[in-house]
Amino acid sequence: MAYSWDNRVKYVVRYMYDIDNNGYLDKNDFECLALRNTLIEGRGEFKDEAYATNQKIMNNLWNEIAELADFNKDGEVSIDEFKQAVQNVCVGKGFDSFPVAFKSFIANQFKTIDVNGDGLVGVDEYRLDCISRSAFSSVKEIDDAYNKLCTDADNKAGGISLARYQELYAQFISNPDEKCNAVYLFGPLKEVA
Repeated sequence: MAYSWDNRVKYVVRYMYDIDNNGYLDKNDFECLALRNTLIEGRGEFKDEAYATNQKIMNNLWNEIAELADFNKDGEVSIDEFKQAVQNVCVGKGFDSFPVAFKSFIANQFKTIDVNGDGLVGVDEYRLDCISRSAFSSVKEIDDAYNKLCTDADNKAGGISLARYQELYAQFISNPDEKCNAVYLFGPLKEVA
């Protein structure tokens, strides 16, 4: 069940958005994400301009998520509310049909993974991204997931491009098929409690 749609959406909430690990999404998570992404993109260097851009992206994302998912208007988005919103606006749709702020977040997320800035996520960057969220005892486990994720075209290109990452991220949260290769986008998954 680690690759079920339900678990994948829970994974996104817990490991991608709920940066303060309090079990729900709120404005603070997205303020923290703006700083986190700025420092990752700058490889530890803080740049005011990049931070201002990231603040705008994350503020817009929070506002859009709150509008789409904060059904009881309490300033917090629970996992169940987020799942319902994703079901309503993403399931069965491609990246181009996603809400604008979701698309901005996904593009921004790619920049934090592409640490060498070459426009591709290679296996080395994929490994770093995977271990930033989960514990693994073998690099083979991560490499096997990368190999299941990548197509021959990805391998020929030297990694996953931004356009491909956007497509894979969209499939990760919108495609209920547990066997699609996008389920490996964030590495080997564990069940989220």
